[in-house]
Amino acid sequence: MCRLSRHLPFTFASLFTLFREALRVTIGVVWFRATQAIIFPLSRRFLAAACWAVPPLLCLALYWPGLLAWFQQDDFAWLNLPNQAHGWGGLLRALFAPTVHGTWRPLSERAFFLGFGALFGADALPYRIWVFLTQFANLALLASLTTRLTKSRAAGLWAAILWIANSKLATVMSWTCEYILVACAFFLLLALHLFVRYTETGERRFYLWMWAAFLTGFLAMETNLVFPLLAGSYALLCARKYFRPTLPCFAVSAAYGILHLLLAPNRGTQVYALHLDAAIPATFFTYWRRTFEPADVTYLTHLPALAATLEMAAATVALLAFTIYQARRRQWLALVFLAWYAFTLAPVLPLRDHIMDYYLTLPAMCLAMLAAHALVSAWRAGTAWRALSAALAAGFLLLSLPVAWSATDWYRRRSSEQQTLVMGVAHAHELHPGKLILLDGIDDEVFRSTISQRPFLFLNITDVYLTPGSEARITPEPGVDISKFVLSAEDTRRRLKNHEAVVYRAGKGPLKNITRQYLPPQDAEHASGQTSLDMGSPLVEDRLGPSWYERDAGFRWMPRTAKVHISGPRAAGAKLYLTGFCPITQLSKGPLGLTVTVDGIRLAPARFTKADTETTFAFDLPAETAGKSDLDITLEVSRTVRIGADRRDLGIAVSRLEIR
Repeated sequence: MCRLSRHLPFTFASLFTLFREALRVTIGVVWFRATQAIIFPLSRRFLAAACWAVPPLLCLALYWPGLLAWFQQDDFAWLNLPNQAHGWGGLLRALFAPTVHGTWRPLSERAFFLGFGALFGADALPYRIWVFLTQFANLALLASLTTRLTKSRAAGLWAAILWIANSKLATVMSWTCEYILVACAFFLLLALHLFVRYTETGERRFYLWMWAAFLTGFLAMETNLVFPLLAGSYALLCARKYFRPTLPCFAVSAAYGILHLLLAPNRGTQVYALHLDAAIPATFFTYWRRTFEPADVTYLTHLPALAATLEMAAATVALLAFTIYQARRRQWLALVFLAWYAFTLAPVLPLRDHIMDYYLTLPAMCLAMLAAHALVSAWRAGTAWRALSAALAAGFLLLSLPVAWSATDWYRRRSSEQQTLVMGVAHAHELHPGKLILLDGIDDEVFRSTISQRPFLFLNITDVYLTPGSEARITPEPGVDISKFVLSAEDTRRRLKNHEAVVYRAGKGPLKNITRQYLPPQDAEHASGQTSLDMGSPLVEDRLGPSWYERDAGFRWMPRTAKVHISGPRAAGAKLYLTGFCPITQLSKGPLGLTVTVDGIRLAPARFTKADTETTFAFDLPAETAGKSDLDITLEVSRTVRIGADRRDLGIAVSRLEIR
């Protein structure tokens, strides 16, 4: 008893201590589990939210100057579409007629500019917002697709970040007409996403929706025809039993490619000519290098240009080594991503004379998926691989991000200068209704980027010309007739004397009215007779016979017979060039004959055989026309037609007459 009594205090104390510790541990475990139950789902939701939110926020922060950019260069041709879509026939032509360069993009170019032009006119912000929203959708699709393929949400996040951080996206995020690439990326990503969902679930509804996205993509851009290669390569290497459902897609793409070559051939400059020759490997390497190397690395004054080359070489070795390593383990996804890069680049490889950075928009997307896959795999492999992958990713971002922002800001500033010029002319047109507007001081750069695109037509302003002598400051380019934009000295003097024209000086800042100070040149060269007539210009009305109809957008309709007066050639051997087109209803009864008579002498007849396509005919002029100050020319077609509700008897639409 005595021994037991001596140990009782110790026993009770020990039990009490044990109970207290057990209670503390229990409370700790309960608290940990409760915290885990609340915090862990929140952290997962936060990570999921980051995957969706970070890429669009980065896109907005990096390319916000592009959101504020105005229209520029090629945009002006598309902005004029609403003025050409008269009636159902005009609307169908505006939507579906192929361009001379062999492109056919009814959705991403025609419908886009027609719809937004009708709603917002010269306000560029709605266009830009739509471009950014589409790109946000692209980033979400890319993150989701990469996540599904790699089974890693982090890879999906990094794929979107690396793609949007690539400086080659600066053009498509700043230049409205390059929306074609953003739209093409959307349909390719959507179709791929639906196909992968089909391989995961086997549900036929995903396969049918894939077809809807695939077929619609042809309305956005011809590059959409590579989709079967993307889906087929993935199925062949990663989901073999689903390869057969991709075979019909190959047939559709082949049919589209053949029809595109037949119905929309390239009739433009040789820059867009296809060259299937030994230059393709060199072109491929050029694009591969540019994918990693910012072309304007000089923006980074704190880094040597050699850094871009080293980054390209290191990234190339790392990505190829990762792809080979994965392939040796029979993990084919990296090889699929690399093949996707080649497939999306393939359509532009034959354009050896037209290597442009924005063509890398789609290939850079595929390479971003490969890089994200490699980055996450390296992060899981150990400390050394983490350090190497982090260094490569940081080097790429360090090089690319500042260049992307600088290039985008350059586009914004260029578009702002063009906005100042175009809207300045619009303001001058309001101040001087009915008067010709002459622009003085236009240099080579402004002419190429703005004036040559006829930027005033979409505002229904046609009476804008350059002052005589302006052509001396402009470098001639193939396919661009500078004389069409310059008013002759004779017409300038006459218009100014009759108070029918005003002269504005263009330069840095707003236009300046210099009508009172301006003196047109007096030399004989600029006072020579007019040997070319732009039929869409009001300046030619005193040279036309009474039967011509009112001028339209860049052309003028004639009935069965019409007359025109033009100065004769300086020497024998010259030709008369007539450019015009006839509507498709004219050819329902066969080719349309055209007869030209010059001073009573009938020239060799010509025939229109292509409808709704601008055609140029060349007629040999008689030797006796040389040196004449005025030629009486009669045009006659074999029949006329009426189109829709138009009660006029229409022959052909003539856009230009020229002797040279």
